[in-house]
Amino acid sequence: MESHAAGHSDVGHEISTVELRPVIAFAIILVVVTIASFITAFFLLDYLKINQARTEAPLSPLADPNQIPPDPRLQVASGQDLRQMHASEDIVLDNYHWVDKEAGIVGIPIQRAIELMAEKGLPTRTEAKPER
Repeated sequence: MESHAAGHSDVGHEISTVELRPVIAFAIILVVVTIASFITAFFLLDYLKINQARTEAPLSPLADPNQIPPDPRLQVASGQDLRQMHASEDIVLDNYHWVDKEAGIVGIPIQRAIELMAEKGLPTRTEAKPER
């Protein structure tokens, strides 16, 4: 084997290992894919714009937007409806009110009913003797 000495004239620099053809091919493919992506996006946006125009078409003159649908309807604000229901229940539970005015039956506040039940106790049932 021959050793390469510093004095040889044919070994002066390193040969380039970069090939230009694959780099240019990659650049061309990249440009083509980018242009194809832009064209696809353009047509997709155009299609979506047409679809949006279809969905935002004006209502038929026969359609009345103010017409209320038949029962049962969806709640618009369920939290507000629940608060109103609790408020009306609290009025009944926390105040005196007539249950049957003609019969003289009055509803009392629930806290007062609890106090009365604590004072008097619950009514008990007397056991009936079995008949033989």
